[in-house]
Amino acid sequence: MSKATVLNNVDHKNLKVDTRTESNLNVNRSLIYATEISELHKEFPLVFYKATDGKIQLHAILGFEKDENLFVGENGWTTRFVPALLARGPFSLGYKKPEDENSEKQDPVICIDMDDPRVNTDRGEDVFLQFGGEAPYLNYVKKALQAIDSGMYFDKTLFTLVESMDLLEPVSINIKLSNVEEVNFNDYFTVNQDKLVKLDGASLAELSQYGVLSLLYFVLSSMGNFQTLMELKNVKSAMY
Repeated sequence: MSKATVLNNVDHKNLKVDTRTESNLNVNRSLIYATEISELHKEFPLVFYKATDGKIQLHAILGFEKDENLFVGENGWTTRFVPALLARGPFSLGYKKPEDENSEKQDPVICIDMDDPRVNTDRGEDVFLQFGGEAPYLNYVKKALQAIDSGMYFDKTLFTLVESMDLLEPVSINIKLSNVEEVNFNDYFTVNQDKLVKLDGASLAELSQYGVLSLLYFVLSSMGNFQTLMELKNVKSAMY
């Protein structure tokens, strides 16, 4: 179990986080949030995933094989943007319980997992500056945590609308890695463009009102990033 502790610049003034590429980035896909689509669609294929319980998720595809992240090189990420769940490192948000049922929601607090192997006092990115201010790395983490926090609510709106309008269709992509090995994405879904363009004015207005219409087109455009993935895979294969 993680040992999540509320972060503060007194007890944790000397903390560092090891952000080297071998630290927990070797995953071939990442859960993402609707708040990230406008940035991440420029880098990764974005697809919808239906879990066994029927709930919808959004995933960024990072590789074709288990533990394969084709967007990480010797010097770290090769992309401009990074999924918030991977960018946040050993940090998370905590929420204080309200004093009574009528109290307003408490502001979230930043927590750090002190048992995470990336957390130390010798090597890595400083969390705080010498005199207690927030280091650039912590500001980077805070942006990721904010994307997660707001994304959990935006996701509900996005998923409700695409389901109610029946806008998803299975991803029809099969990628041949070798003479015997193929990768398919049968468990994933994308936006049905034909249904999207044929929606009536009221439905389009509703999608636009909730900020979802542009995101659906971003998801569609991200499918072209599968070609980038293949090119990265070919480069990697040629090296071995």
